[in-house]
Amino acid sequence: MILILTTEAGDFSHPKFIDWLRYYGADYEILTGESIYNGNVDIEIKENQLFVNNRNYTTDVNVVFNRRWLTSSELPTIDHCCLLNDSIKNTLSAELYELRNFLSYNLKNALWIPDIQNLNVNKITILQKAQEFGLRVPDYVITNKKEEAVNFINSQETIITKAIGNFPRNYIQDNLLVNPIYTKLISRELLEALPETFFVSIFQKYIHKYKEYRVLFFADAFFTVEILTQENDYSIVDSRAKKDDTSEIRIQKTNLPISYQKKLGEFMKSIGLNIGCIDIIESKNNEFYFLEVNPVGQISGYSLRGNLDFEKKVVEEMIVIDNEKSKKRTNK
Repeated sequence: MILILTTEAGDFSHPKFIDWLRYYGADYEILTGESIYNGNVDIEIKENQLFVNNRNYTTDVNVVFNRRWLTSSELPTIDHCCLLNDSIKNTLSAELYELRNFLSYNLKNALWIPDIQNLNVNKITILQKAQEFGLRVPDYVITNKKEEAVNFINSQETIITKAIGNFPRNYIQDNLLVNPIYTKLISRELLEALPETFFVSIFQKYIHKYKEYRVLFFADAFFTVEILTQENDYSIVDSRAKKDDTSEIRIQKTNLPISYQKKLGEFMKSIGLNIGCIDIIESKNNEFYFLEVNPVGQISGYSLRGNLDFEKKVVEEMIVIDNEKSKKRTNK
C-alpha cells in the first residue's frame, strides 16, 4: 500500500499525485493530521502494530509519500478565549506531530519520500554543506551587529536579505499580511539606520541573474523549468513577487548541464533527500549558484505549467516499489 501523509487544507501539490494514483488504480490511502484530530478515522496502536480503520499499516504500507501533515490554523475553535484556544491547539498539534514521528519508526520498512528525519532542512546548514560539496553559493554573512553588516555591504556590489527559516504567512489585521519569505534588496541607507545590534539576520551577495531555475528532483532524475523573472521589473529580485493578483511569471521547460545535474544528484544523496525542489540561479557569467532545497516545496504549479509530468513519474515509481515489496512479503 502507498500511504499519503498530507494536510487537508494547506498543500496544493498532493491532489495531482492522488489523481495519478487513482488513474492507475493503485492501492493507496490518505492520512492527515486533521482527520485524526477531528475523529474521522479510527486509529489504534496495539502489540506494536498500527491500525487505521482496522487496516494494519505496519504490515501493509510499503511506500510513504510524506508531504505536509497538519494545518493547525484550520483546526476548529475549542474555546472562545484566544489564549486558551491557541494553547490547546498548540498542545494537540504537538501530540499529532509526535504521532507522525512515531510512524517513521513503525513504518521503517517502507520507503519514505522524503525521509521524515530529513523533512525540516536548515537553510544555513544546507548552504554550508553545498559549499563543502563544491557547489557555488552566493557569499553571505549572518550577524546581529550593524558593523558586520556594513563591512559586508562594503565588500559586495549589492546585497539582499531573506528569512533564515521557512515561516507561514501571518495576518495581523484583515487587510495586513506579513510574509517573511520574500527576498529584499538592502540599501546602505537602511543599514545606516539600523541600531548597533538587531535580531540575527542573513545578508547575502546579490547575484545579477541571467536565468533562474526550479529543479524538481526525484530518484536521481531532474525535471527543470526556467523561471523568466527578468521579463518583469517586479520579479527581478524575487520570483515570488507579484505586481498584482493577476500577474504571473512565465516559465518554460529546460535542462541543466549534465555535469551540474550529476553534482546536484550526488549532493542530494549526501544530505539524504530522495526528493526535493531546488532553487538555482545562473549569473551573467554563466556560473550556477545553489540557493536552497525544500523537501516538500511547491511542485504542481511548476510541473503543470512546465509540462514536466513530475507527479506521473513519481507515482509510477511508487507503484513499482509497492508491487515489489508486496511480492517479497508474499513470497516469504
